[in-house]
Amino acid sequence: AMSYLRACPDKEQCMEKQLLSTGEYILLRGKDSYSGLLQRVETNPVSRITGQVITDLYNSVPKAYRKNAVFLMNTVTLNELSRSLGVERDLIACRDDGTFTLMDKPIVLCNAMPFIREGSVPILFGDFSKVSIEDCGRDELQQEAYDGNPGTQQCTLTGYMDCMLEDQLAVRGIRIV
Repeated sequence: AMSYLRACPDKEQCMEKQLLSTGEYILLRGKDSYSGLLQRVETNPVSRITGQVITDLYNSVPKAYRKNAVFLMNTVTLNELSRSLGVERDLIACRDDGTFTLMDKPIVLCNAMPFIREGSVPILFGDFSKVSIEDCGRDELQQEAYDGNPGTQQCTLTGYMDCMLEDQLAVRGIRIV
């Protein structure tokens, strides 16, 4: 990856391009004919995220699934959420080990989660042990010229995997409208 980035004049663009092809991104957002977890979960539509919205998300997951539930979001969303909660900021806590909690539930930071913007699902909450990964068994070796330069090649082994949600109630999300 480092040699690939050295050859790239715009490192941020290269990092984003590399992220788009990772399995984590594909499992969450889907690619081609695979829909991904973000498109499978039921969502609560909101215009902005408040403490009440977080509480509603928490309560929308049945108690049986809250026991092992976590929040899933990216770091930027966590920072924006911390700022937007204002006086309700005490909903977010930083533990001694440097991890974060929201409403006393762990926050799992994942760069493949979308940012807070219209149409996105930036926060998921639930019991992710009810999410299974299905191997669709069609791995391919993809080769492409980097930035159209035939002298440089980027090779990627793509595994076609998809997320399956065993129980629709186990994981829910917030959709920004």
